[in-house]
Amino acid sequence: MYMSHYQVVQQQGVYQQFNGVVFSDVSFGFMPAFKNIKEQQVHLSKDGNGALSVMHLFDGLPEHWIQEKDRQGKALSLKSEVIAGFMRNAQFYTLSEIMHDISDS
Repeated sequence: MYMSHYQVVQQQGVYQQFNGVVFSDVSFGFMPAFKNIKEQQVHLSKDGNGALSVMHLFDGLPEHWIQEKDRQGKALSLKSEVIAGFMRNAQFYTLSEIMHDISDS
């Protein structure tokens, strides 16, 4: 199984609201990122021009992380060992970890 752009958006939608807290309001300092769990490497999300992105985009990820591309060469899906999350203070967090910490606060 691999992660498509649709699945990333769908995951974000699941956590869009958490006990009345909108995720975008509590994400200050968290940068969208992807982690290859086999390699233990993390890449911040970037747009097509290489600038940091405020949302999860597949542009700029290592070629060997990509499962499928369209005819123009744009990444459509990522390999199963690549997960979406966020970086903050040199630490990678999944969305579940962030939301769990908020509920424990």
